[in-house]
Amino acid sequence: MTSPQQTLPLAAAAAAAVQLLLPLLSLIYSVAVHIFLSSFNERSLLRFQHWNPIITRVVLFCFCATFASFASSASRGHDDDDYDGGNQSNATILSTQLVYIATIIIATLSTRLILQTRQIEINGPPPPVTANLQDKVIFITGANSGIGLETTRLFYHQYNATVILACRSRARAIEAIQSIDPSWKECRHANHNSSSGGGDIRLSNRMHFLPLDLTSIQSIHTAVKIFLEEMKMPLHVLINNAGVMLNERMETVDGLEMTMAVNHLGHFLLTNLLLPKLRETAMNDEHPTKVITVSSSLYTNAVRPRSSSNNNNNDTTKWNDEPGIDLLDLQCQNKPYRLFVQYAQSKLANILFARELGKREKLLHDGLVQSHVLHPGLVRTNVTRNMPWHLYYPNLAFSLFMMMLQKSPQCGAYTTVYCAVTDEESDDSCYFVTSKKQPLEEVALSDEEGRALWKLSCRLMSSPLEKES
Repeated sequence: MTSPQQTLPLAAAAAAAVQLLLPLLSLIYSVAVHIFLSSFNERSLLRFQHWNPIITRVVLFCFCATFASFASSASRGHDDDDYDGGNQSNATILSTQLVYIATIIIATLSTRLILQTRQIEINGPPPPVTANLQDKVIFITGANSGIGLETTRLFYHQYNATVILACRSRARAIEAIQSIDPSWKECRHANHNSSSGGGDIRLSNRMHFLPLDLTSIQSIHTAVKIFLEEMKMPLHVLINNAGVMLNERMETVDGLEMTMAVNHLGHFLLTNLLLPKLRETAMNDEHPTKVITVSSSLYTNAVRPRSSSNNNNNDTTKWNDEPGIDLLDLQCQNKPYRLFVQYAQSKLANILFARELGKREKLLHDGLVQSHVLHPGLVRTNVTRNMPWHLYYPNLAFSLFMMMLQKSPQCGAYTTVYCAVTDEESDDSCYFVTSKKQPLEEVALSDEEGRALWKLSCRLMSSPLEKES
């Protein structure tokens, strides 16, 4: 049986372990988050303000290590002293109680710092809830899963907005709608079997499914026609959210490379077809409407070959790459397809498109439509499902660890919603990250490449849409 004299040293040792381990975990977590976010270009590795939280945790750890050492020395001193009776016992108990109180304070503070790192540096601040978007119409692509689903949920529940879920899969869209509002029931119109596909649009509700396949030019035109001619709603915010990351090169029904078609070209066409409605709504409301494009910090990984004139699909020569959008081969027809490079190209295209759209709207239409572009953060979604097995399974194996460093889809929606509800104007030298403006890298700041991409996108989408400024 363990005596009280034996229990006290054991308890002191446990307290000392807590005094060291929790502050150390807080420090390690803060450093890991900083390195992780820096490696994905969400922040600068060496910028001093990003080191402030780490310095705070270093100071706390040093203090706790000193305190633990002092407490351990004091405990040994009590054991070595040859006091009689209750004096030794009372002194030891008092000292131990003080150590326990300090341990509780240290544990509480360390835990709070860990949660603070998660909330501030990873999740980011939730969007303001003061805005009321009742009678406002939000059009979201890819709204049936991931960030799009959580964006829809926030707009529907917190802001009372009307949301158009523009998705390819009818079944998944209805499932998503019912997960947001279980009381929603499908309403069939008389024209349910019409070729337009607009049968189950419910104008009396605040969530409406709109069939849209961004890989098909015809589907985009059909979806816009349904929205304009059958739904007959205003349009206050268009959110270009849908995106894919594909392991190998695939083509759409129109012969376009799939990643670029879904992530950029489809949204380019959709936006241009809806711009007249956005401008009309802005004039009626006497308030600007918005186009919000979801990009990624991985745009900085976009590279192009310095010279591609002598290469073909079968060439395995290592590319002499330089940063930038590859306007000569946007669809990987004359160079090897690389998953992350093409994804980065499409995300850089998002930014160049959003910047050019903003410039054109200000110049030609007095800013009736504002253009915002954002990085939602490193969000754990199913976009990785198309990764090759040697990347997918390690990502799955380390999912628990990665969850500590990545946002949930709900937090990934925060910046999108912030851009929709804020009165803060966009800046063509910045994009929004964690609901704050962050300067764009030089690779995304070329006005000339933005104009060239606009013209090329018009040609690829077989559309005469405002090619010239």
